Amino acid sequence: MDKKLVAPGDCIGTEEEYLPGAGTFIDKEKIYSTLSGDLVDNAKTLSVAQKRPLAAFGIGTIIVGVIENVVEPIALVSMQEGSGHQRFGGNPDYAVLHASMIKRGYVKNVSDEYKIGDIIRAKIADMRNGEMRLSTDSDNLGAIKAFCSKCRHGMALNGAVLECESCGRKENRKVANDYRKAEI
Repeated sequence: MDKKLVAPGDCIGTEEEYLPGAGTFIDKEKIYSTLSGDLVDNAKTLSVAQKRPLAAFGIGTIIVGVIENVVEPIALVSMQEGSGHQRFGGNPDYAVLHASMIKRGYVKNVSDEYKIGDIIRAKIADMRNGEMRLSTDSDNLGAIKAFCSKCRHGMALNGAVLECESCGRKENRKVANDYRKAEI
């Protein structure tokens, strides 16, 4: 059987002909897909292979997120689909980034380092009571794309300062070492 794309709930075979494999379930002698992906027939066993499987959240997991709100001394970050390494299922809640976890050294205000709308790469540092707490204190973590707080255009890294490509405004951010080179 050739590989073909299937969606959750698609009937992909019968118990009479195949054994159910990963990413499948049986209902009334029919085999259905539980995932979106490629249908694979391996030695009469049907399975569904995802190109980018959903990752489980855990301490140390690297995520990509958007700064949605800043309420000193924290920023609320919404999870986004990762660049090509990991993606996450729907997470209706926000993760929290505290000022003390932004970078090494003292940070008085989150708004000194990030603005609403910035796309950041962060690491899950802690999980308590259903709340994810993030950290951006490593060189590879921080803003991977930032927007001017005045005109909302993209900002280019000019030395250690970000400069708006449209209005020329200069702003400070904690940027990742691959700022604007990372795939989003």
